[in-house]
Amino acid sequence: MTTRSRCERLAGWTSRYPDPEADPARNAAARADEDAFLARFAGLDTLTRSQARRLVQWKFGSMPHRRVRALRGIDADAWAGRTGPSARDAIRGALAATDDREALDLLANPTSGVYGFGPAMGSAILAACRPQRFTVADARALAALRRLRMMPAGPASFRLRDWVPYLAACRALAAACSMSLRDVDRALWVAGGRSAATPRRRPQGSRR
Repeated sequence: MTTRSRCERLAGWTSRYPDPEADPARNAAARADEDAFLARFAGLDTLTRSQARRLVQWKFGSMPHRRVRALRGIDADAWAGRTGPSARDAIRGALAATDDREALDLLANPTSGVYGFGPAMGSAILAACRPQRFTVADARALAALRRLRMMPAGPASFRLRDWVPYLAACRALAAACSMSLRDVDRALWVAGGRSAATPRRRPQGSRR
């Protein structure tokens, strides 16, 4: 596949986000709403607990069980560090980290990170606050990269060890196709689905 044809496919997939079966105009409006929501977080060096909660609700809006777990990881006690490492400090440290692996590990490590976050939620915070540098660690996007032969074969779930090569592949696509990492993520999420799916993320105030 040539670079041009790959980029054309990515652009087509992006246009089908967040609902592959929806009208193009509706999808475009939904993406604009999502962009406006995420713009509130771009460039922040730390988050308030309220901001962290809004990002959890965005990322896991259609996954109640995962949303509940992640919200437990930033409840009042966890946020202040009364029950273990402070979630507030972990987020601040991750956003200050210069090493890509360390940034996600501070949030997603199963033993020392934020409870209930994992790669998906940890990377969502990184991508929201550092959109020029990070994207979301997503199992569907990972599957799409494997189909494009940009990631080696492996289990369906996203592992911390997948993060650095996954991020490199997404950055390569963004650079080659003059796309934002956000739009690359959208394209890969659509491409990684086996059927039309309900939106995985919904910005508050924009229920689509």
